[in-house]
Amino acid sequence: MNATGAKICDEGPQLETRDIVFPNQTESVSQIAVDIGGSLAKVVYFSKRPNVSEGGRLNFVKFETEKIDECIDFIGNLIAARRHPDSSDLDLKKKIVIKATGGGAHKFYDSFIHKLKVKVEKEDEMECLITGLNFLISEIPYEVFTYSEHDPMCFEDTPNPANMFPYMLVNIGSGVSILKVTEQNKFERISGTSLGGGTLWGLLSLLTGAKSFDEMLELSKSGDNTNVDMLVGDIYGSDYNKIGLKSTTIASSMGKVFKKNIRQHVGNFRSEDISKSLLFMVSNNIGQIAYLNAQAHGLKRIYFGGCFIRGHPITMNTLSYAINFWSQGTMKALFLRHEGYLGAVGAFLHYRTKQRTYSFSEIFTVPQMITENSVNAYGILESTSTKLVTFPKLENLDNYYPDTLKLTDPTAQKYWIDILERNLHSLVELVMEWTSNGKNDEQNQDDVRNRASSFDALFRSHLARLRDQPNMYGALTVRSLLNLREQCLHELGFPDVFSKVKTSENKSALQMLPRLLNKVDSIQSLEDKIELLIDNVLTGNMFDWGSSQIVEMIKDGELTFESAKDKINKPDKFNRTRKFIERITNKNKPPLKKAVIFVDNSGADIVLGIIPFARFLTSLGMDVILAVNSYPAINDITVTVVTSIAELDHLVAAAWASKKLSVMETGSASLCLDLRRINEKLVEACKDVDFVVLEGMGRAIHTNFHAKFICDSLKVAVFKDAATATELGAQMYDAVILYEEGNNNKTSSIIENVTNIKENSENSENVVNNGIV
Repeated sequence: MNATGAKICDEGPQLETRDIVFPNQTESVSQIAVDIGGSLAKVVYFSKRPNVSEGGRLNFVKFETEKIDECIDFIGNLIAARRHPDSSDLDLKKKIVIKATGGGAHKFYDSFIHKLKVKVEKEDEMECLITGLNFLISEIPYEVFTYSEHDPMCFEDTPNPANMFPYMLVNIGSGVSILKVTEQNKFERISGTSLGGGTLWGLLSLLTGAKSFDEMLELSKSGDNTNVDMLVGDIYGSDYNKIGLKSTTIASSMGKVFKKNIRQHVGNFRSEDISKSLLFMVSNNIGQIAYLNAQAHGLKRIYFGGCFIRGHPITMNTLSYAINFWSQGTMKALFLRHEGYLGAVGAFLHYRTKQRTYSFSEIFTVPQMITENSVNAYGILESTSTKLVTFPKLENLDNYYPDTLKLTDPTAQKYWIDILERNLHSLVELVMEWTSNGKNDEQNQDDVRNRASSFDALFRSHLARLRDQPNMYGALTVRSLLNLREQCLHELGFPDVFSKVKTSENKSALQMLPRLLNKVDSIQSLEDKIELLIDNVLTGNMFDWGSSQIVEMIKDGELTFESAKDKINKPDKFNRTRKFIERITNKNKPPLKKAVIFVDNSGADIVLGIIPFARFLTSLGMDVILAVNSYPAINDITVTVVTSIAELDHLVAAAWASKKLSVMETGSASLCLDLRRINEKLVEACKDVDFVVLEGMGRAIHTNFHAKFICDSLKVAVFKDAATATELGAQMYDAVILYEEGNNNKTSSIIENVTNIKENSENSENVVNNGIV
């Protein structure tokens, strides 16, 4: 993102949150796909940054089909923006291919060809729907959710690829198609109905004064359908218990209108009541047909897609109620955040004739709502630098959930949003202090100041939305909040705001290292040496720019390596050091051969904590992989640190030269770590790992605290957040040293399928990599 000159938009209405304008942003569009239905045309396009060979973003936009010319003009502008100064329009358009699906791909084919002068390739509608759905539910975290009045937006975990099929897709557009999907590319249309979104739109156009579908849905929110619907209670005066019907059950949609003689009393019926009645009628009808088809074909998973739903609470609640009622609670209605874009995404993926070597992550810096009043939002999909797959040593993928604290309680949600907002001012000050290029460069100072101010406004606007709708961007967790803050920093041109302090801390830590290594080497007792090495890892982890308490101590000069060590407590409930020592010193067990350590990448944490520990493991004969963030804490920092240490220590030099000690990227760009989304090259290298180490609060406490592995594992970190400590029964500065022996006899479907898995979502904590929590 070119954030030069970014500023807060002062034009338009004075809203609580304002847009951020990027006047110098010039991403070019490389691929375009469109799904044209009877009511809406959905466009997906892939944009790339100038002078960047890899990466890009998948963007979403929609138009009413009756305004198809606006859609064509928009695509024309995308194509024009792509033109190279040295090429002609004709040369460019010869290279452009638009993938098109849906009925409109045929109906408006000639209009696209005539107006855009580009090649249009039509793709099968149903095939695109399934391709898009499979991609979204397997690749995008928190894509799928359930909804009810009493339990809104409960997100489903990304399904294990082995358990993903079969399922049923109920695609609700102008009409409804019902598809049974049994394999990745194997499906059939098993049913459908002509009573769909077009039916509701058409009837409401006749019976209300609403001008758009969204306006019609909004009317239904304040409607009372009992004024027009005939209920069981209207007929029986009470419940009909013998057949299990409550008095509130709709017996006849619009039944009271007929009873009251509509010709004489047409003015007695409110548009709001009519809207709600007809919404219930269409939704209940679709829900019952969906259930009957699922029952007939023995299917339990029912996905609802299409632009009919539009994140509308009443629609989703009605569909959910219908499925639950008719199945007697054995089935659930599953909804999708990108519900209307299944076909467009599937058409886009048809560009990809070769196997993808990268994955996508969702970013919410510029979130989009299906409608202004949707309960959920979706973000831009950004391609990662590598393909992300599941870490092969997880004990059970179906039981793995990365986040320790799910923040489902309103009190916990408020606490974390409050603390991030409260510390935002301090973070902005650090951003301005550490990213300027010099006091005499006024232009640079102004640019940094403006971008920092825009970051402040952008992140505050997100926090304001999340206060009102905590699950708008997916399940609210500590990880998701920290990731969102990082995304906002990156969007405003701050990819690594702590690069200067990293350099400074590395230099200080390197000066201390020889003395520390001498102390370690002077200890003869293996048990005492391990104790000291783990203490050093914990102490290094105390130097954390992600903790507001630690930052204050560092600023005030109160925190040294020795004073930090004195602050750490090691309560028995979290201390398994003795168990680890017994494993290392046990002559009756085979020695551990290969370790992967998920680490921070700079400062005391890596130099004085992890490197000495890794050095010790290599001395025992192990190969050691240091798994570090790909971005912004890119591994060249760690490589530089390791090579500097190699110049100071012959053991590290020998391990580095022989590749017994190596550095690899995780594929993550986060303070936290989701082991379902790891760089496939690292995953390949970890197939024979028999020892996993997770170090740091983000990797071992905020995430993966409860993670289980089929090999030996060690989690090492210090609690530096009071709320998290309290939640897990700890106190501030308590240490976590959790060692567990793995059961290598357990079979892991992950290992067997690892090369074929297409995974879902992000991320690793960094000592100085990210801002104040």
